[in-house]
Amino acid sequence: MKPIRNINSVQVFSLTAETRNVTRAAQLLNISQSSVSYHIKKLESDLGYQLFHRTGQGLTLTDEGVELAQHVGRGLEMIQTGLDQLSIRAGAIRIALLPMFSSRWLSSELGDLIEQYPDVRLSMHNHNNNYAYMPEPGSFADIGIQWGKGDWNGFEVHPLWPERMALVCSPEYLERHPITEPKDVTGCTLLHVDDTGMWEEWFDLNGMKMVHSQPQMMLEDRHFQLSSTINGLGVSLFASWLVQEELESGALVSPFCRDFETSYAYHLILPRLKASSPAALRFRDWLLENRSKADRLLLSPSEA
Repeated sequence: MKPIRNINSVQVFSLTAETRNVTRAAQLLNISQSSVSYHIKKLESDLGYQLFHRTGQGLTLTDEGVELAQHVGRGLEMIQTGLDQLSIRAGAIRIALLPMFSSRWLSSELGDLIEQYPDVRLSMHNHNNNYAYMPEPGSFADIGIQWGKGDWNGFEVHPLWPERMALVCSPEYLERHPITEPKDVTGCTLLHVDDTGMWEEWFDLNGMKMVHSQPQMMLEDRHFQLSSTINGLGVSLFASWLVQEELESGALVSPFCRDFETSYAYHLILPRLKASSPAALRFRDWLLENRSKADRLLLSPSEA
């Protein structure tokens, strides 16, 4: 059998053809937009055909692009089916994880899982809180952790625990921007990751409306948001237990010395359109049984 050249470029092309959007394809693949463009141009150069028409309205497939997308789609589907069957037989499980959840809680608990189920093979895949929005989440992972309100169609959804949010900033930022009451936050730079939903909820909870012209900074992930907050770039909202260590060390401060209710939480989710493997179901049951161990982390800074 001849080796397939540019297999990575072929996969990038397939998802770009499906979404017709470079930005969306990059998000789903967890790579940069420039990487998507590079792979598309490389594939076009190797084939000698233009695969997309590029217009101000986005991307449309050329005739050659349509033909290639059909062949590639069928081929990738067969490959995924084979991988899924072998994974089930081997007791393997692919888990879509949020890096901060993994490092702050899951990594310390996995020893118990491995001890209980030594035959399970874990494969961890980070995502930027977009697992629930992927066109085919089951091809990325068997099960995932997602942050949000739990309103995702097509998934079996299990909230892990109720959350409390802390508004935090660095001591230096607080010195430059005194915050003594909620209205003072309107003069601060708001740091967030993928949307402003949590900030809108916080302002509503405090009897205000968020003004979208207020200075904001959208960051790639929670780790980047945390380091940016510590380095004095603005104020952030975090689940209280996630920043407990930084609050205790003094790297961060909570101006109001209390946390706030939120409708957001971490959820365990499984795609409904894909039959869950025995290994995935074991992981689900294990995590749901062990979530009570997180109780010690859910104390707010003011209650600890």
